[in-house]
Amino acid sequence: MKIPVLFRAWAMPPDAPRWGHAAKGWMRDSYLRTSHIMGPIQEIPNPAARVTLASGGDTVVRLSGVQHPESVRAAEALRERALAWMHASGARRVWTTPVATGLSAGQHQTGTARMGADPATSVTDPFGRVHGHPGLWVMDASLHVTNGGVNPVLTILALAYRCAEEMALAGT
Repeated sequence: MKIPVLFRAWAMPPDAPRWGHAAKGWMRDSYLRTSHIMGPIQEIPNPAARVTLASGGDTVVRLSGVQHPESVRAAEALRERALAWMHASGARRVWTTPVATGLSAGQHQTGTARMGADPATSVTDPFGRVHGHPGLWVMDASLHVTNGGVNPVLTILALAYRCAEEMALAGT
């Protein structure tokens, strides 16, 4: 179950009241009677997507570009599957939101610095040390090949602990 603020942002139907007494009434009557299906896709890197510094001298990042068309297609397919599941379950009312095509920075991107024993097929060794650069380590989700079907934050944490332990033993 989502906390109410996320429920309001992600799971309310488009015609539900958004503020005032009517919104409070809708939340009270619907919060425990509404299901929300949401699933991750593995986003494909898009060479047209960029992270740059905002102009004006502020150290604030700016995202530009759009998601890769295959990422959008995968999200559309997942959305259609979720709709089918809800209809098959006997849901009385089903709604959806459009698939976003812009960049959100809300994902755990993976696969950009794979780990492995062979420098020809991986960026780091099995502990996150960059091949050919003994003092350079990577300890984030980029070491994963894919996120799979669940939020990978605990796996990212465990992998970071594993890599940090190796780094401490290596004395770098």
